[in-house]
Amino acid sequence: MKSKIVLLLATTAILCFASDEPKWEQPTAKLTVRVVDEQGRPVPAAIVQIGFTEKPSPRDVSVKGTTDSHGEFTAEGHSDMRLFSDASKVGYYDSGCPAAKFTNFVNGKWQPWENTVTTTLRPIVKPVAMYARSFRELEIPVTGKPCGYDLEASDWVSPWGKGKVADFIFTVDERRYSGWRDFDVAVTLTFSNSLDGIQETKFPDIGRHSVFKWPREAPDTGYEPTFKARFTASEKGYHSTTSEDQAYFFRVRTVEKDGKIVGALYGKISSGISIEPRETKTCKIAFTYYLNPTPLDRNMEFDLKKNLFKNLKDEEQPREP
Repeated sequence: MKSKIVLLLATTAILCFASDEPKWEQPTAKLTVRVVDEQGRPVPAAIVQIGFTEKPSPRDVSVKGTTDSHGEFTAEGHSDMRLFSDASKVGYYDSGCPAAKFTNFVNGKWQPWENTVTTTLRPIVKPVAMYARSFRELEIPVTGKPCGYDLEASDWVSPWGKGKVADFIFTVDERRYSGWRDFDVAVTLTFSNSLDGIQETKFPDIGRHSVFKWPREAPDTGYEPTFKARFTASEKGYHSTTSEDQAYFFRVRTVEKDGKIVGALYGKISSGISIEPRETKTCKIAFTYYLNPTPLDRNMEFDLKKNLFKNLKDEEQPREP
């Protein structure tokens, strides 16, 4: 009986000691999100969400509010120093926000305490229907021979498919494959017409965090007739001349009369053009393309609800305008 009493008293003491021990909480962060338009003017009544971390667990908690007349919304909450925020408004493309940067915390508050990030909401101007499709593994039919691909039909031209117009012409120039980490493949992209071509583009700074990152129009000049890609692997590692960070405009079906372009279709390619010689006897290519079907229309603002390709697989659907 005496041993049971001693055990009960010891257990009670431990519990009392534990209950008196202060619970650790993550420091508090305060963040102001400033929302502006493309001209740098404040956007009032925009919806802002800021992700904090609920105390004392690491579960994310989102605080939502609307911007004031100055385009600002402020919130505070517990955080592990990482804050994620975004902004939206009807008539604009959704946008993420730059990461909030904190240096240290003082008296339970992340510093600097008055922290502000700015994001730009780009207006939805004139989204149009397009032929848009994403390929993870499109196999080039043969090596050493030009293979035409019809962007409207989304198929290889004869004798490998039902396409009619060779908008893109892919040629596997070289292919050496000795193993998963020992290979060398080179692919050239050319076009059917002398004024067709492709050019790399840079996204404007104002669209860096927006779901619509592109310039609104494809350029009318500057297209190159040839694009080359190479991917190698050796004991030194992997090396590719292309990356998913690259983006391109292209022009196909170009018709010239008296020194003037009287017909052409314009489009864009997101997430680069990658090539892959593994698990294929030729070469696989991966890219996402958008083709505006209206001749001479350089508008690159795609309406996600008006894809001219029907019944695409989920992984083939482009996710961004």
